This record gives sequence, C-alpha cells and structure tokens, in this order.
Amino acid sequence: MRRTPRTPRPRRLVPALALLASLAGPPALAQYRPPPMSESQRMVKEGETAQVAANAASASGDKKGAEEKYRKALALFEQALAAEPGSVAAAAGVGAAANGLQDWQRTVDKVQPVMAAHAGELSLAYPLGVALYKQRRFPEAVPLMEQVAASDSADYLIVHYYLASYYLYAQRGDAAVTSLQRYLALRPAKLASNDFQIHELLGRAHVLRRDAASARASFQQAQAGRPESPSVQLGLASVLELEGKVPEARTLLEGVTTRFPQAAEPKEKLARLYLAANEVPRAEVQAQALVKLGSTPAAHLLLGDVRLAQKNAAAAEGEYRKVLELQPGLVVGQMAVGKALQAQGRHEEAIQFLEAAVRAGGNSLELWANLGSVNRRAGRYQRAVEVHRRVQEMAPRQALGWMLLGADHFATGQWDQAIEDYSSALQVEPGHAGAKQWLAAALAHRARDRAGASRMDDAVRDLRRAFDLDRTAPMSRRLGAALLETRAFGDARKVMEEGATLPGATWREGLLLGYARLAAGDAQAALEAFTRAGKQTEEPDAQAEASVGAALAEVELGQVDAAVQRLTDVGPSKAAEGVAEANLPRVLVRRALARLETGDADGAEKDLEAVDRLGVGKRPDLAKLVLFTRGLARAESGRHAEASAALKKALTPAQKWAWPNTRALADAFVLYKKGQVAQARKQLAAASKKPMPGQPKWLAAMTGALHRREASLAYGSGNMKLAEKALKAALALNADDALVQHNLACVDWRKGKTADALATWKRLEPSVPVAALNLGIDAQERRHDAAEAVDAWRRYLATGSGPRVAQVREWKERLQGIYGLAEPAGSAAPAATAEETP
Repeated sequence: MRRTPRTPRPRRLVPALALLASLAGPPALAQYRPPPMSESQRMVKEGETAQVAANAASASGDKKGAEEKYRKALALFEQALAAEPGSVAAAAGVGAAANGLQDWQRTVDKVQPVMAAHAGELSLAYPLGVALYKQRRFPEAVPLMEQVAASDSADYLIVHYYLASYYLYAQRGDAAVTSLQRYLALRPAKLASNDFQIHELLGRAHVLRRDAASARASFQQAQAGRPESPSVQLGLASVLELEGKVPEARTLLEGVTTRFPQAAEPKEKLARLYLAANEVPRAEVQAQALVKLGSTPAAHLLLGDVRLAQKNAAAAEGEYRKVLELQPGLVVGQMAVGKALQAQGRHEEAIQFLEAAVRAGGNSLELWANLGSVNRRAGRYQRAVEVHRRVQEMAPRQALGWMLLGADHFATGQWDQAIEDYSSALQVEPGHAGAKQWLAAALAHRARDRAGASRMDDAVRDLRRAFDLDRTAPMSRRLGAALLETRAFGDARKVMEEGATLPGATWREGLLLGYARLAAGDAQAALEAFTRAGKQTEEPDAQAEASVGAALAEVELGQVDAAVQRLTDVGPSKAAEGVAEANLPRVLVRRALARLETGDADGAEKDLEAVDRLGVGKRPDLAKLVLFTRGLARAESGRHAEASAALKKALTPAQKWAWPNTRALADAFVLYKKGQVAQARKQLAAASKKPMPGQPKWLAAMTGALHRREASLAYGSGNMKLAEKALKAALALNADDALVQHNLACVDWRKGKTADALATWKRLEPSVPVAALNLGIDAQERRHDAAEAVDAWRRYLATGSGPRVAQVREWKERLQGIYGLAEPAGSAAPAATAEETP
C-alpha cells in the first residue's frame, strides 16, 4: 500500500512560532526606539508645541490667547535653556517666543551668549537680528540679518523686508532694491496680494538711486488695480522732483492734499517743498493743517522747521521739545532741539542736551553725528573728533563719518588730515559729491600754505588735483594763478581758457585769462580778454583792473601812448593802482626807447623825467635801465660825454636785462653819433663776434647807418670818392633805400654826372621830398631856368615843413620877384606836414 507524505501537526507549529517570536521580538523592537530625552529637550518639545498653538491663535486673531501661549512657550524654553545653557534649540525657542511677545531685550539677553558660541547658526541669528533691529541697534542687527538673508530661505522671508527698510533708512538704494527683489522671488503665492507694498518700497529705493524711470514704473505697479493711494502719489511726486519737475510735483501734491485732506504725509512733503522754495507762509499753512490732523512728532517737527525758517529759533525750540514729549528719545527730535539751541547761540546747552540723549541710550548715527558737529561749532574740536570717529566706526561702509572728521580737521586747518579724511570718504563712496567738493577745498587751502612757504611745485600739484575734482571757475582761477607764478605760461593759458567758459565765470576769470595769454606771448588775444573782462562788470574797481591789464597788452602791441594813458588815469581801484605804479615807469622807459628809434631825443627825455618823478622804488634793475636810456638820449642830442658816462654807469656791473655785448653796442652808437666812424666800426665788429638772438638785423642796420654817416661826413668835406664808396656799401645792404639812392645821385651831380642825377631825383621825388629841392637848385644854378626852379621849389614847399623850408621859400620868392613869375591860379598854402629827411 502506497504511503502519503506526512504533514506537521498544527499544535506543534504554533508553539515553535511563539518561541521564535519570544526570542526575536525584543531585539527587533529596540532598534527603532528613540533615546530618552533630556529634561531640557523635553521642555523644548513642549515649548515648541505651545509655540505652534500660539502662532495658530495669533493667526486666528485671538491676541489674548496667543499671548498666554507665547508666555507658556517662553517659560518652557527658558527652563530648558537654564537646564542646558548652551542649547541652540532652547535659545532659538526663547528668541522666537520673546519676539512673539515683543520682548526684544529678553531675546538679546538670552540668545546673544549662545550665538557667540555658534556664530553660523541661522536659527539663532534670525531672532537675535530681528530683536536688535526692533531696538534700532542697526550696526549689530544688520550683519546678522544679512547672514540670514544669504541663505535665501523662505523661512526667513521677513528678513529681506527688514533689510530693505533699513537700507532705505540708510539711503542705500542699490542694496534696498536687491533685498526687495529677493523678497518677491521667495515670497509664497498666498502673499502676492501684498506685493503692492513691496513695489512701493522699490519705488522709494529707485528714487534713492536716482533712477526715475524705474521708480515711476514701481510706483505705477504699486498703484495698479487699487484705489488711489496717497503714499504712492507721494512717491510719484518724488519722481517728478528727481526729473527736475518741481512745479509739477507741487501741483500733484496740492491735488493729493485736496482729495485726501486727512492724509498727513502729502501735507508734510508739500510743506517741505514750500520751505525749499523759501515760500515760508505757504509752508506754515500746511504745517498748521498737519498739526490739526493730530499732534504728532512729524507735525511738530515740521512746524518747528517753519519757525526756524522764520528766524524764530525760540518758537522752533518749543515745537521740537513737543516732539520729544510725544516720543521721548526720538533722534530727529533731539537733533532738532540741538539745532534750535545752536541757532540761539546756546552751543553749550545744545551739547548738554545731546550728551544727555546719548547717556539715555540714544545710539543712532544721526545723534552722534549731530553731537560731534555741535562740539565743533562750539570750538571743542578734540571732542568733535572723538565723537565723529565713533560715527565712522558705527558706519564703516558709509562716507558720513569720514566727511564729519574731514570737517573737524578742516575747521582747525589740519589740511593733511582733512585731505586724508575726504579721500577715505571717496574710497567708500566714489561718487560722493560733497567729498569731492571738500577734498578740493582742502587741497586748495594746503596749496595756499605751500605757496606761502615757497613750495610752489607742491602747491601746483595740489591745485591740479583740486581742479580735477572741482571743475569750477574759481578753482581754475587758483590753479591758473599758481601756474603763472611758476612760469608755466602755456599750462596757465589752457586752464584759464577752460575756466573762462565754465558756469559762473566772471570778469575775474577773464582778467586772469588775459594775463595768461599775455605771459604766453599772445598780446592781441590778451587785449581781447582784458577788454571782455571789463565789459563783464559794472564795478569801477573791476573795470580799472581790466583796464590796467589791457594797458600791459597794448605795450606789447606797440600801442605805448594808449598804454601810458590807461596807466596814468587808473581809476579808484587800489589793486589797479598798485599794478599801474609798478608798470608805468617801465612803460615810460619803453616809450622813451621807441622815441629814440625815431630820433625824438626831446620826447625821450620827457618820458625819463616822468619816470624820475614817479620813482623806481627798490628796483635797481629799472633804475639802471633808466640811466641806460638816458645815456642813449644824451647821445642822440649830441651830449656825447654825458652819454658815455651814463652808459658806463648803467652797465656796471652787468645787468640781467642787458646782453653780454650791450656795452660794445652802446659805445659804437655813441661813437657813431660823434662821427667817429672808424672807432664805431671797431666796436661794432667786436660786438658782432658773438651776436645774441635777434641782433643780426640790428647789427646790419647799424652797419648801414655807419656807411651813411661816413658818406655824409665825406660829402660835407668834399671827398666825393669816399662818399660814393660809402653810399654804395650802404646800398649793397639795402638796395631799395630811396634816401641812399638820392644821396648817391647828389654825389653823381657833384662829380658832373648831372643827367644820371636828374633822372634819379625825378624818379625819387614822390618818396623823397628833398629831391624836388635839388631839382630846383640844378635848374637855377646850372641851367639858369628860373621858372623851372620856382616850380620845383613850389613842389618841395607843398610837401610840408622841414629845416630848409624858410630858406627855400625865400629863394622862390626872390626869383619870382626878379623874373616877375606869379603863382599859378588856384594854388594854396601847403596842407600836409612831413618831417624832412636830412
């Protein structure tokens, strides 16, 4: 019989499974059991449960229930922290619960020690940063909040909002825009309905950035789809201001204040615009209306500013003190009271007031900045520096502290330190306009001191840098004057050419431009600049200064008579009088020399006598030049011994204005005038060995003059051969000299070459009047033609006056009487006058 397989009996399987379960059960369950919690952890867990309940109650509007639950949570977290002082979770819970109760100081006291040991813990940085922020302890709060914001976690979304608000308060528009844009990127969709608030803040940030287009777009986005908002309209008014449309901004705000009579901010802004335009009565109307809306700190602050604008500092103080009554410790109010006290000259009271505010816990940048500035105005410079160094330490990434330190050092004339301060301000904020302006001013002051210490090169470097920073007309004038002082005439002209065209340029820039052009050798352009400067002002003193400058340009242009007239009749300006007194003697000497060139020795002597009356003061070089010119005048008038003595004394010792060969040239001139031609040639030859620049032309002219003088002496002594030789030598130097051609024709006539002589005289008669005289002599003496002689002498007399006019007239009248020759019909007395060429 076949057997089937056996199966185990059920009763035996069950006990086996039970045994297996009893053996395997405990170990399997043990690996999933959490470790037992510490007492601190247990209380943290209970605290978190209470906090969740508190948040739920708060969200449902149950403020009382929420407060109770927050207090319960706070108690539990504090017990947990006491049990385990270094617990991050307990400290974070304390911070969250205390912040929920707005007990900011408790958060700081409990969380800050734990945070010191866990610097990178965001769960601690978040509540601690918020608590410090709420206490307005921004220098401590902002770094923590920036650390939290860097995580880009939606759990800490509100941090971006807080940071943006601080950046707006600190006038950091770029940073505010970045925070607000991160907020919009991270915020949950359920909060999108409140985006209009963020766009409004973005608009304000763009205003700070001076980006009018972006600001307008943000404000319009904030307004879209909502009832008209006064605050948004206020932002649009700010955009109009930014665009330079202040009247339109005022019109907009006037409409807003009419449509929203209960809105305070538009009234305040409108009043501020009125104050800026110095329309104080209209500002007062808005300020009074604002006070009627409510006795708020902003209202009394505005009314105080109005009273201050009305020069009623006592009433302003009263309004500012009301601000502090309403909101004790308000920094703006404290500073305003200090400002009112300063306006009354009560600097010490202002200092005491602000010091008390600091002792009471005031710790804002504005308060410390104002305290330091008041100390500076009271003459307490050391204290001002101490306070402003604190400002710089509180805001190291702002220019404010450096600017205030710069002002302290500027006030005490510490130019090196002030320059360093303002340079540091520019490093922090490269575009800071005030830092550029004051750095330029400090550089200009240091340049003035360096110039006074004969460090002109250093002064010029400072002024070049100052002009690069502050491209204004006054700064160009400072730099231009320094460049003239260092004889950098070309650079001075370039600077003043620009300076005279800058906004606000006056006659002063034109005056210095004239001197720069004159120094650069462009007298005509200088005269134009001086003339224009004189027309830019109606002040007699200023016109006198411009006239004196024009006189100096006229001297260089050869218009010496006009220059002497200007320098003689200066006007009321003491400055112009000083310039004229310094230059008139030199100009008179210049005119004396010019007169000597034309042979007017008497006129030159008169100018030199005028110089003697004016005096040359402590100017030995000019005194020597006067003596030199007098020597030349004496030589011209034939007083040769006096001339030689004067010239020798003038050139002993050698003068800076004289050439090394001037003595030889002067001696040659005196010998020439004495008729000692050979000795004069010897001196001239010695001087010609090393001619100076510009002398070759004069040496050639002097050589020609000696030839002509030798010819004249030889002619007078009857030595026609020598006269002819000398005149031909002179003609070789200047073939077009009509007088030499005429005199050579006289030699030909004396030698019997009458035809050649007559032909030359007839050709030259239009340019050499004495040729007509000689034609008449030839007609009367050689050809005995009385009529032709009378006609020739009549032509000579018609040319004007001369040393022989009286004699020739006598000759003509005698021949007319002898031969009965009448005057032609219609003839008249000579109308023109001309100096006869000897």
